[in-house]
Amino acid sequence: MNKHAERILVVDDDTVILTLCRRSLEHAGYAADTVNTAETVLDILSQQRFDLVLLDIQMPVIDGLTLLEQIRNHNLDVPIVIITGAATIEHTARAMRAGAQGLLLKPFTPDKLCSTVSDVIQKRREIRTYDRVRALRPLVRVSERLLSELDLPRLYDLIIETVRVELRADRASIMLCEPDSDTLRIVAGSGLPDTVQMGQLVPRNKSLAGWVATHCQPVFVERQSAIISPGIDLRHLLVEEEVIASLSAPLVAGDCVLGVLNAAKTTTGSSFSEADRELLVMLASQAVVAIENARLYNDVTHSEARYRALLQHANDAVLLLDEHGEYILDANPAAEYLTGYAHSEIMLLSRSHLFPQLGVRETYADGAGADQEGDAFAIDAPSELETSLRPRSGHTIPVSVSISRIPYDGQHMLLMIARDISERQRVAQQLFQTEKLAAVGRISASLAHEINNPLQAIRSSLHLVLNHALDDEKRQRYLTMTHDEVERLISLVGRVLDFYRPSREGMRPVHLHDLLEAVLMLVANELEKNRVRVTREWAADLPEVPVISNHMKQVYLNLIFNAIEAMPDGGELTIRTYLTGESDGQYDANFILAAIGSAGHRVRGPSAIVEFSDTGAGIPSQDLSRVFEPFYTTRTTGTGLGLAICYSIVEQHHGELSVSSYVGKGSTFRIRLPFVS
Repeated sequence: MNKHAERILVVDDDTVILTLCRRSLEHAGYAADTVNTAETVLDILSQQRFDLVLLDIQMPVIDGLTLLEQIRNHNLDVPIVIITGAATIEHTARAMRAGAQGLLLKPFTPDKLCSTVSDVIQKRREIRTYDRVRALRPLVRVSERLLSELDLPRLYDLIIETVRVELRADRASIMLCEPDSDTLRIVAGSGLPDTVQMGQLVPRNKSLAGWVATHCQPVFVERQSAIISPGIDLRHLLVEEEVIASLSAPLVAGDCVLGVLNAAKTTTGSSFSEADRELLVMLASQAVVAIENARLYNDVTHSEARYRALLQHANDAVLLLDEHGEYILDANPAAEYLTGYAHSEIMLLSRSHLFPQLGVRETYADGAGADQEGDAFAIDAPSELETSLRPRSGHTIPVSVSISRIPYDGQHMLLMIARDISERQRVAQQLFQTEKLAAVGRISASLAHEINNPLQAIRSSLHLVLNHALDDEKRQRYLTMTHDEVERLISLVGRVLDFYRPSREGMRPVHLHDLLEAVLMLVANELEKNRVRVTREWAADLPEVPVISNHMKQVYLNLIFNAIEAMPDGGELTIRTYLTGESDGQYDANFILAAIGSAGHRVRGPSAIVEFSDTGAGIPSQDLSRVFEPFYTTRTTGTGLGLAICYSIVEQHHGELSVSSYVGKGSTFRIRLPFVS
C-alpha cells in the first residue's frame, strides 16, 4: 500500500458492507479504515486525518445524518459521502444542507463504489489546489512587501497587519524566544486584550505559543471542537475565554526557533480553513526571512555607526591607505592631532611623507618579500613596528605602527594605526635603568669583598709609611703597592659605572666575546661563591656584530644571574657561540620564540648565535610562554623585569630571543643577532 494514498473511513453497522468497502477500496489503491458504530467517529477524526468518510444513514443510537451534522458543527471540512438503501427527498436535502459531497445507493457494486469515491476525491484535490493557489497569490505580494522593509518595528507591524487581513483574524501577535530563558516575549500584536502588554514575557509551559516553540510544530486549536492538530488536546492552553479558534506557526531559521506567529478568532461561529492554516505556515517562513534580513541590516548599520564612532574617538592615529600603501584615503581626528595637519591637508600627503623611514612590502607564501629602503613592514604578518613620524613641526615623533589589509568599497585597502610611544620609551628607559640598579644590587656583596681586599692592603701600606722609619727602598715598595691597589679599585668601580651609566652610544660593530668576558669578569666572584663552573664553547671565527654594547651586556648579565639562581647547589653554565646561515636549520621546534626582529619577521641571512645553558631544575612547560612577561617571576625577590628587558633589547637589535627547557635537566636561552658578511 502506498503510504501517500488517500485515507478513507467507512462507517456502517453492516459487517458485510464494511468488508466489501474495505476490500474494494484497498484493491483500488486507497487506505481504508472501518468502524461499525457512530459514537466513536468524532474521536477518531480528532486523532487522525482522513480524505473521505463513507457514512451510512441507518445506524443505531446515532443515525448518519445526525453524525454528519455533528461533524460539520465541529468545523471539519473532510468530504462525506452518504450511503443509504432508501433515499428520500427529505433525507437527501438534509444531507446536502449538512455538506455531504455525494450519495451512494445500496446495493452498489465495487466499481460504483470506487467511481463515486474517485469523483469526490478528485473534486477534493481540485478544491485544495485552488485553495493553495489562492493562498499563494497574496503570499507573493506579501513577500515583496516584507522583504523590502528593513526597520524591525515596522516589519513586525506589517507582518501583524498581513496576518489579520489575509486570514481575517481578530487577533494576531509575534512572540520571540528569549535567549537562555524558558519564556517568549510579545514584540508585536493587534486586537489583543488590555491585559496583554507589548514586551510582556510569557512562560513556555503555560502558553500555546510556548508548546509550538518547544516542539517546532504548527498548531490549530478550536475551543468547541473535538479535533486538535497535531493530535494532542491543547485546548487548556487557550487562556482567553473569548478565543474561538487559534493558529500558531513556529518562526524557524535553519535549526533555530526564533519565535511564534499567532492568529486567533473571537467571533462566534467563525473558524480557520485548511487553506488559512497553510497560509499562516507560509507567512511564518517568509516572516523569518524578512526578520533575519532586517536584523542583519540593523546589525551592519549599527556596527558601521559604532566603528565609525570608535574611529572618530580613537586616541591612536588611523589612516586608510590605498592597496599599495602609499596614498592616504582617509584619516581620523587623532591623526590630525598627531601630525599637526588638517584633514584636507593629510589627504594631499603620501604615506612616505609622514613616515619617511617606513617601507611597506608584500609578503609571499615563503615569507619573503621585496626589500625597500628603511624599515620594511610585512602587512601579511600581524605585528607592530617602531618607526618615526614626521609631523608639520618637523620634529620626529617615535611611533608604533601596525598595518592590516581590509576590504573597503569593493577593493583591498590598508589600514594603518600609529601610536605615539614617546612616553612609553621614556618609561621603558626608566625600567631599563631600574633593572640595571637591581643588577648592581645583586653583585654588591661580591664587590664589597673584592673592594675590601685592596683597601686593606692600602691601609696597611700607608700605616707603615706614616708610622715607621723606613729606608727609601721599602718606602717606594709600599707606595708602589698602594698605587697598584688604587688602580685596581678604579678599574673595578669603572666596570660597575660603565654598566650602570645610561648609554648614549648607538650600534657599532663589536666582538661579542669581548662583551661576554667583561660581564664574566664582573660576576666572577658571584659565580665562584655559588659554585657555578663556566664552560666556554666559542666559535673562533665569530665576526663583529653591530650592537649597543652596554645594552647587550645587560642581556648577558641577566641571563647569567638567572642561570646562577637556577642552580642553588652549584652546577655548570655553558656559554656557546657559533655562526648560522639562512638554511642551517636553527629554528628548533623545541625553542619557544619570545622576541622576533623589530621588522616583525624572523631573522634571515647570516647570524651570530649566543647560547646560555645551565644544569638547573628547568622551567615547567606551562610557564615557558610567560617568562618574558614584565613583572612575571617565580622568585620571592626581584623585579620580574630581567627577561622582559632582554626581550626588548634583542628586539631593538632586530634579533631573536628564544628559550628551551626540560624539567630536571636545565634551560637554554638563545640569542640570534643578524650581521652583514
